[in-house]
Amino acid sequence: MTKTDDVPPGALTESLDDDQPLDGRVARRQRNIDAVIDTVLEMFGEDSMFPTIEQVAKRSGLSLRSVYRYFADPGELLEATIQRSRAKGQALIRLHAIGEGPFENRLDDFVAVRLRLYEEFGPVYRATAANGARLPRIRDEQTRNRNDMRDQFELQFAPELAAKKGADRDTTLSAGDLVTQLESIDYLRRHRGLSQAASSKVLKATLTTLLVG
Repeated sequence: MTKTDDVPPGALTESLDDDQPLDGRVARRQRNIDAVIDTVLEMFGEDSMFPTIEQVAKRSGLSLRSVYRYFADPGELLEATIQRSRAKGQALIRLHAIGEGPFENRLDDFVAVRLRLYEEFGPVYRATAANGARLPRIRDEQTRNRNDMRDQFELQFAPELAAKKGADRDTTLSAGDLVTQLESIDYLRRHRGLSQAASSKVLKATLTTLLVG
């Protein structure tokens, strides 16, 4: 009988995969990748912003060899995790009938979506910010996210912005974008310790003053 006590977790199943049909190998590979990414997301939620391949392998129960087969380095792993979160966040951040309806309704919808996005993806936002300084691809992802959020703000409040002219419009757009980025919501929720309801009041009051006050 073959001795297996010293074989890393996942190594035996990995070797058995080679004998599986192609569909089975593909399905197992995807399950393993999902398990790795889920592990990274768990670590983000615990404020572990710089997970190593070794830490993720141990925690996910996969062999180190397996994880390196899927991800060449920690940067690639973090990028895959953040990109998957971005794809999920696209549905969460969507506004229906963007820019249409009374200001109060658009304001309520917009603030609710931003706070919901933060509650769901706050840890991923913090990990993106922490790793962006040293990983250009993650920094690019952060820039895309910020630009998308600015564009959404501009569309949602297009009627109010249209009533302002020239530099006044640009200033209002930049100020509104600033206070509704996840950095600002993180400041309210984590650093000031405000509840979600209190944060909502702050954002609504600030945007009302900026846009129609």
